Amino acid sequence: MFCKRCGTQNPDNANFCQGCGSPLNETAQQTTNNSYQSPPPAPNPTVYSEPSPETPLAALRKVASSGLFRFIAFAFCTLILSNILVLIDNSYMWGVFTEIFRNVDPNMVNEASRYLGSINLVSAIVSSIPSILVAIGLWMTYATAASKKDKPFNTAGLTMIKVIYTIELVAVCILLAICMVALLIASITSSSSEDAMLAFMSVIVIDIVFGVIIFWLAMILKSINAAKTAAHEEHGKHLGKNASAFVGVLCYIAGVINILSAILSLMSLSITGFCNCAIGAMVQICFGVLIFRFRGEMKRLK
Repeated sequence: MFCKRCGTQNPDNANFCQGCGSPLNETAQQTTNNSYQSPPPAPNPTVYSEPSPETPLAALRKVASSGLFRFIAFAFCTLILSNILVLIDNSYMWGVFTEIFRNVDPNMVNEASRYLGSINLVSAIVSSIPSILVAIGLWMTYATAASKKDKPFNTAGLTMIKVIYTIELVAVCILLAICMVALLIASITSSSSEDAMLAFMSVIVIDIVFGVIIFWLAMILKSINAAKTAAHEEHGKHLGKNASAFVGVLCYIAGVINILSAILSLMSLSITGFCNCAIGAMVQICFGVLIFRFRGEMKRLK
C-alpha cells in the first residue's frame, strides 16, 4: 500500500504511513479525529450573588467582641474596686469624726478605726464576690467572642452571669416575703388605726419597689437567655425582642441618677464618692447602649 501523501510503500495491514505518519484508511482517519480533544470551554463571567443572611451567632460575636463590650467589662471591674475603696474610706472617716469628741481616747479611736477598717475591707470583698463573678463572666464571653478560631461559642461566661442574677432574684423574693410578713404582723398587732394604716402604706410602697427590682432582674435573665440562645439557633430575628428594652431604659435611668449623685459627691468634696458614682454612671449607660445594640443586630437578621 502506497501513501497518497508521500508515496512511501507500507504493509497492507498498516493504518499509518511509515514515512509521514498520515492515516492510510478510513478507520485510522476516524481514530485520529476522535483522539482530538477540544479545548475546555471558557469560564463564565463571575455572577454576583447576595451574601447569605447573617446568623445569630455571627451577630452575637459582633456585639460581644466589640470595643463597647470590652470597655464595659473593664469599667465594671473598676466599679468593683471603687465600691471596695468607698467602704474603706467610710470606715476611716468614722474615726476622723469620732476624734472631734475630746472625751474619747485618741489611741482607742485609732484602734477602733483600724479594726473597723479591717472588718469593712473583708465585708466589702465578700459582698463583692457576686460582682467579681459577673466580671469574670463578662471577660469569658468577650474572650470566646473575640477568638478567631472556628469553634462553637462558649456560653460558660453567660451561664455564670445567669446563675448570679438568678441567686439575686431568689434572695430579693425571700427578702420581700420576710418584709411582708413582718409588716402584716405589725399591722395586725397594732393597737391604733394610724399605726395599722402606716404599716399598710409601707406594704404598698415595698411591693412597688421590690416589684420593679424583681421585674428588672427577670428581664435581665431573659436577655441573657436570648444571648445564649443566639449561640445555637440558625434564625434569630425574634431574639431581638427577648433582649428587654425595659432593662436598657432602666440602665439609662440608673446612669442619670448616678450622674446626679456624682455631682452631689463633688459638691461635698467626696472624691471616692464622685469616682464611684461617675464609674457607675458609665457602666449603666454603656449597658443600656449594649442592650439596644444587641436588639438592633438581631432584628436585622432575615
